[in-house]
Amino acid sequence: MSKQHIYRSGWAIVTLMFMVTGVGCGVIPSTVTVNQPTASALPSASPVPSPASVETTPTTAPVSGANVLYQDDFTDPVTGWPEDKFDNYFIGYHEPEYYHIEITSPNYKSTVFEPKKQSFGDVTLELQVLTVSKKTAETGDFRYGLAFRRSGDQYYAFTISPRTKKWYVLKNSPNALTVLAEGTEDSIHDLDTDDALRVDAQGANFFFHINDHLVGQVTDAEYAKGEVGFYVETLDATNAHIHFDTLVIRNFEAPPPQEEAAAMLYQDDFRLLVIFAMVWLSVVQAINIMPLPFLRAPRNGMCLKVLLMS
Repeated sequence: MSKQHIYRSGWAIVTLMFMVTGVGCGVIPSTVTVNQPTASALPSASPVPSPASVETTPTTAPVSGANVLYQDDFTDPVTGWPEDKFDNYFIGYHEPEYYHIEITSPNYKSTVFEPKKQSFGDVTLELQVLTVSKKTAETGDFRYGLAFRRSGDQYYAFTISPRTKKWYVLKNSPNALTVLAEGTEDSIHDLDTDDALRVDAQGANFFFHINDHLVGQVTDAEYAKGEVGFYVETLDATNAHIHFDTLVIRNFEAPPPQEEAAAMLYQDDFRLLVIFAMVWLSVVQAINIMPLPFLRAPRNGMCLKVLLMS
């Protein structure tokens, strides 16, 4: 009996070990599934683009009118303007509503152009832009504004200097930067306040406005069309931080006639003065050569003679 009991006990132990082992093996796949999900556990494909695809494919901001070709208020980075940092300048979006360019050395210039590299010819360009005083050197000059009709290293630029209240129309080529026109405009604001720049470009004729004042006109036919963007240049300032607020590109709109007249500060062809002088000389000559009858026999000849001599 003892041997049979031992024999049965042995089989019971073996059976129990087999059951425990079987249950334990059944737990292992569930643990692996949690730590290493299968393909079916991955989220299904979504039609919404990933952040990487958004950065590589700029999205044009909706335009606000039929006459508007492009606009951006820089509140959404998906519009795709470049963001990068270099040795002496950096560019990118500045939340909540700006695109900024900062240059950190004197005598340096930088340009950034619309992400899709569209080419524009006859257009009206409008830009709201300001300087951030806290990130700009306290002394030194700099200028910034719109760049347009760019192809390679060729482009025009309309810039302002808030410290000197001067404006410049520049022409850049692979070999030189030329000033086509310049002047002074008292309406240019100090730092930290937006200025409104506008360029009306039609063929070889350009009209330039600052804060709704027509300040200048230039004719140059060399660059017929090209990209639109921003221009920043430090002259002797060691640092300049510029915020670009809103950019709008529209079909060309001619400046109102009164604005053209306002650009002329003074004009006189002296035509009236010449006519008056000719009439006066004719009267004097007529008196000296052929005196009128009533002048020949005045009641007081002496007084009349003195009057005529004077």
